[in-house]
Amino acid sequence: MPGKLLFCFGLLVFVLKTASAQEHAAEYYPFEPVAETFDPRVATDSTLFYRAVQSGGDLFGNSVRYRFAFTRYARRGRSDAWHTAIGTLPVAGDYAPVLRTLGLEETFSGGLWRDGQPESFFLLPDEPYRTARASVRFSDRGYTAGVRGGVARLLSRKWEFALGLDARTGRDLHAEGVFSQAAQAGIRLTGRFPDEQQLTLVAVVPLSMRGLRAAITREAAGLTGDPLYNPLWGYQDGKVRNSRVRREVRPLVAILYRRPLGASTELSLGATAEAGVRRTSGLGWYDARSRMPDNYRYMPGYAADPDRRAELEAVWRSGDWHYTQIDWDELYRENALQGGHSAYFVADRAERLLRMQFSAEGRTDPGGRFVVRYGVEAGYERMRRYREMRDLLGGEYIIDRDQYLLDDDAYGTLLQNDLRRPDRVIREGGRFGYDYAAATSRLRVWAEGEYRADRFSAGVRVALGSEAVRRRGYYEKELFPGNGSFGRSRRIGFAPYAIAARAGWAFTPRCYLEAVVRAASEAPAFDVLFLNPEYNNRPTDRPATQKSYGAELNLTWQGRSVELRGSAFASLMTDGVSVVRYFDDAASRFCDRVAEGIGLRMSGIEVAAAIRLSYRWRLSLAASAGSYRHVRNPRVTVFDDRDNTLVDDRSESYMGGCRIGGAPGFTAFAGIDYFGPKGWGLKCSAAIAGRRYVEPEPLRRTLRIAGQLATSPETFAAFTRQERLPAALSVDATLFKTFYFDRSRLTLVCSATNLLGDRDRLYAGYESIRTVSRRSGDATVHMPLDSRYLAAYPRTFFLSVSYVF
Repeated sequence: MPGKLLFCFGLLVFVLKTASAQEHAAEYYPFEPVAETFDPRVATDSTLFYRAVQSGGDLFGNSVRYRFAFTRYARRGRSDAWHTAIGTLPVAGDYAPVLRTLGLEETFSGGLWRDGQPESFFLLPDEPYRTARASVRFSDRGYTAGVRGGVARLLSRKWEFALGLDARTGRDLHAEGVFSQAAQAGIRLTGRFPDEQQLTLVAVVPLSMRGLRAAITREAAGLTGDPLYNPLWGYQDGKVRNSRVRREVRPLVAILYRRPLGASTELSLGATAEAGVRRTSGLGWYDARSRMPDNYRYMPGYAADPDRRAELEAVWRSGDWHYTQIDWDELYRENALQGGHSAYFVADRAERLLRMQFSAEGRTDPGGRFVVRYGVEAGYERMRRYREMRDLLGGEYIIDRDQYLLDDDAYGTLLQNDLRRPDRVIREGGRFGYDYAAATSRLRVWAEGEYRADRFSAGVRVALGSEAVRRRGYYEKELFPGNGSFGRSRRIGFAPYAIAARAGWAFTPRCYLEAVVRAASEAPAFDVLFLNPEYNNRPTDRPATQKSYGAELNLTWQGRSVELRGSAFASLMTDGVSVVRYFDDAASRFCDRVAEGIGLRMSGIEVAAAIRLSYRWRLSLAASAGSYRHVRNPRVTVFDDRDNTLVDDRSESYMGGCRIGGAPGFTAFAGIDYFGPKGWGLKCSAAIAGRRYVEPEPLRRTLRIAGQLATSPETFAAFTRQERLPAALSVDATLFKTFYFDRSRLTLVCSATNLLGDRDRLYAGYESIRTVSRRSGDATVHMPLDSRYLAAYPRTFFLSVSYVF
């Protein structure tokens, strides 16, 4: 046995040396080296198998889950397609790794019937169990090393407990400045009582600190020769320091209770509570020039003089980090000359969260063909947002004033961020700039009825809700005195709803056709309801719910060794809203852009197949093709951020025909799994995403920008044309070996992604809202600022050793 262990370890080291690897998307995928056995006891025409084919899951979603991590992937054009829930209550997906270690059963759902609901569910285990597992893992992407472990034991006949831990640490070996130091610890206590009652308490405490990277222009990537160039870091005393670090502490507590109420009814209760704070740091400056190295004014492409352009290009290509990165030592030197006041500093944008949810769900099965589910859900969320000084970079203080108005001729005397405490001296740890709370309360009732016959099945689902949003300001902004910024805003209420119906017919015990229709109205997010929630109580002029209408047709065929599923879908979303605060170069002032009436159309097909080639070989295939477009021209209103006056009133933005960013129009996936003898296994896959586009910006397509600033067909096309991104391909492989002992097993896993080593793949991109002016002879040419992109990672590795006992 020791010889076998040494042989396997040597083989894994050899693989790592020949093809560097990345953390497999299966960080979230349970590798199981034991092939399922096929039970030939099949009654080819029984009610049992009508029910089986009618209950087929989301085969496409199960096939591609986490397979497109190399690109921004909004399935069916919906960026919110992936959610996590405990019971039926949605929670952040960040909790998922430790929830898996606690023994909660994870299930998945998808499709239009469950649209608007969480995609991943963690449910109570039906039976108690005893297990313990531990693993260590190594990667060159995001972090260097990590550990994960969990143990579940019976305390008595009625009670069981589980403990879980997931932690990682280290720096990214590809993108400088990126690192991760994170740990999650969790506990689950489950009690099983007479009459099939079950009570579960789950508590999770996550701690994390992550260094981030930023989107960059093609010019910056080309000059540095590094697609993963990160302008957010620099050297301080010879050590790498990242200006944008996210620190988060957000504990979670969940209580789940289930019991039968008679012979035909079951009651499930659930409650969750989250409370914590997230801080994201950033480099700031006060009455000083920007020190971000990739600011467009410091790039060669912006320089009008050829000699200056050549000089800047030479500096960038030389790799002089004093110019291409943040020079922290220089910032300290400049602050030392300010007499105590800091011209440069690092401040956090803090979000302090309190979220509470409750749900009660009933299920009644009177016997026969009907099942009825019904429930009520309530929630309250309060997010306190403020700016907090983290590091004055050698200085002693700043004065809490609006730095953007210092040179303003009209409003330069209205500088106070808080009239109730004017000219406050801010030191490290002090709040400044803005301080407000966003409060949202929700109530929802729903009911669902299901009918199943031998061949026919049908269902109806109705949900009605009420939602209220309100802002409360803790600073009285001098620009908006009194209730214009301080205290509570007016209450904004909505009445969302969702209605869905489905019907299906089983032609045979193996073939099932289902049709689904859905109509819904959803309340908008808080951030699009106010012109500038940081210091303005004024809502947008026409807050409205977003409407969606959809239809879906699913065909499922299940054979002895093959499962096929095809879906055709179409949906329309209307009355979308987008709000952005930005510097308007045409008006030379900070403004608030409100785009209303955004309409999206998503239609396409998805096909997937799961094929058991033999006892040891499995093949998974999946493909999709669709059209995801803006079908309406929204109306764009621009407000002066200083006094809410109109800069542009409901100008038409010619967005019709633009594609939805992050929604590939074509995807394909193929994966083959081999489960060999003596615990050996191999997984190989290839995924491609094509017809991808950058995220479009409505403002640049208005008459005020594209119509008035464009002076030629070429510049007009630069404002209105949407850039198409190249197709992205990833070829991945995983090799594993499991050693089985009497009551335990040891598994070694080595995986590599992007085996082709393509360094030019782009993860996503977005258009800039800014414009830039350049002199061309005697004329002034206006152009949009360059789009920015995030590059996908090159070949990366992931290695893990796990032990289950």
